[in-house]
Amino acid sequence: MNVDKKNVDWLSKGDVDALSKLRSLWISKLYIRYFKKLPFMQKSAIWLWKYGYPFYLRHFKVKSMSVGAAHLVNISRFVSSIGGESYKLISKEYVHTPFPEVFPKKDRSYLSSPHEGYEFPEVEVSLINDAVAFGGTNMVVCGSVVLCHDLFDPEKDYTSEELHGRAFIRPKGMQIDWLVDPQNIPILSRAAIFVDACAPNYAHWMTEVLPRIYVYCREPKFKNIPIVVNDGLHTNIIRSLKLVVGDERPIIRLRQGSALKLDELQFVSATGYVPFDRRIKLKAGHSHGLFSPTAMVGLSRFLQSKCLSDREKSENSKIYLKRNSGIRLVRNSEAIERQLVSRGFKVVEPEKLSFDEQVQIFSKAEVLVASSGAALANIIFCPPGAEIYILMSKFRDTSYWYWQNIACATGNVVKYVLGPAVKGGAIGIHSDFEIEDLSFIETL
Repeated sequence: MNVDKKNVDWLSKGDVDALSKLRSLWISKLYIRYFKKLPFMQKSAIWLWKYGYPFYLRHFKVKSMSVGAAHLVNISRFVSSIGGESYKLISKEYVHTPFPEVFPKKDRSYLSSPHEGYEFPEVEVSLINDAVAFGGTNMVVCGSVVLCHDLFDPEKDYTSEELHGRAFIRPKGMQIDWLVDPQNIPILSRAAIFVDACAPNYAHWMTEVLPRIYVYCREPKFKNIPIVVNDGLHTNIIRSLKLVVGDERPIIRLRQGSALKLDELQFVSATGYVPFDRRIKLKAGHSHGLFSPTAMVGLSRFLQSKCLSDREKSENSKIYLKRNSGIRLVRNSEAIERQLVSRGFKVVEPEKLSFDEQVQIFSKAEVLVASSGAALANIIFCPPGAEIYILMSKFRDTSYWYWQNIACATGNVVKYVLGPAVKGGAIGIHSDFEIEDLSFIETL
C-alpha cells in the first residue's frame, strides 16, 4: 500500500503493548489500588516485570512472538559498512560541566561527578534504503539488522521498548528480538524519522527529539521532505513542533504498534540522549545525559524569536515552579512557597500554561527555584547567568548531573537543594521528599 505524502497525517493504530495489557488485568488493578503503596510490594512488582518478563520471553515465548532475531548495529557503523551516504549537520563539540553548588554543603557527596566535561559527536543525516520505521521507537529495521543511534549503549542502557514488551535485547551478542508485527505496512518514497519511545515526555522531547528536528529542518538540502513523529503527542509538544517545522513540510504521525516502510529513510543522529534506565545498577560509567550545544542553543533562540515580543524580551522575574505531579513532590512546598513569595517570587504551575507562555516565563527568569520534573527542560530558555535552584531528594542512584548537563549545553549552571525522602507514595528516585534546610532562600 502506497502513501501520498501530501495527504497523510496519521497511520493506522497498532497493537497495545505488553505492559498496557498487563495493567488492564484485574490483578494489576488490585495491586495498584491496595498494594502499590507498600515499598516491599512496589519493589517486588518492578523486579518481577523487569527481570521476570524477559526470562519468560527468552525461555517460553520469544520464538512465537518475534518477527525475527536481528543484529543491533549503531547507525554510523552500518553506513560505513555499506558505503552509504551521510551529511554532516554539526561538528564535534566540547561541553564543560563544572561541579554544581549544593545546599546543604554537607550533602555534596551525593553528586559524584561522572566527568569534568565531554565531547559531543558530529550530528549527521544518514540515508538508508528500504528500511522500516516503527511507532514508539527511534530504532529502525533494515533487512536483518536493527539500527540505533551511536550514543545508545546496549550493555548499560535499559530501554522503554523492553519495559513495554516491544523488544527483547541480548546485549552480549548485540542481538534484538522484535516483538511487534504490524500488518499491511504502508510505503512512502522518502521521509526523515523522528519517532521516539520517550517523545511523549516533555523533557525528552525538548532536549532529545525537537533539537534533532530543528537542525534537520534548518538544512536547505532537506527542504519540505516529510518528517515522521509519534502520534498522540500533547498539545504543547505539537505547538513546539509546528513552530519549528512550519506550514509547508508534511508531518506524518505514526501510532504505537504501526509501521512505515520507506524507499529512502533519513536517519538523523542524536543531538541529545539520556538513557531511559540502567540495565545494571552500577553507578560508575552511567550516562547522566549528553547534549549538543549548537542544537540546543539554536533551538532555544529560534523558539524565543517566535514566542517573545520586544517587551517580553526586556522583562525579568523571580520564578517558583510549583510541581503538582503524583511523584517526587516536595512535602513542605507550601512553606517554601510562602518564603519565596515574600521575597518577590511569582508562583508558576507549568501544566496550566501554553507552550508559548512557558517560553515567555522561562526566558524572563533571572532566578528560578523548581522541583525536578519534565517542565524543568524549559531551562534551555533561561537567560545567561540565571540562578537556577533545583529541589531534589537525597538518593545515591539519582542522575543528578542530568539538569546540570542540559544547563551547561545552553550556557548556564544549576544549584541543587537536597532533602531526605519521606515515607509513602513512590520509592527510590521518585520518592516524595522534604527540604529541611531552607537557608538557601536567604541567598536569593
